Amino acid sequence: KAGYAGSKFAVPVLWDKETNAIVSNESNEIIQCFNMAFNAFAKTPELDLYPPALASAIGTVNEFVYPNLNNGEQQQ
Repeated sequence: KAGYAGSKFAVPVLWDKETNAIVSNESNEIIQCFNMAFNAFAKTPELDLYPPALASAIGTVNEFVYPNLNNGEQQQ
């Protein structure tokens, strides 16, 4: 919003330290990336953040959340 005096912003971001570049800033993509990519290092590799049985339902929720909440501030 124009004129915002605050200094803190919170956005999801996956940052590549080697290239100093953003890999992704889309929370759903980040969750899917981390879901199994680092299981070899995880304390609970069996934890599934994006179970196939719920993928369709997660997609439906994201179709509502993204335009109405994630991008809501840009529509004002």
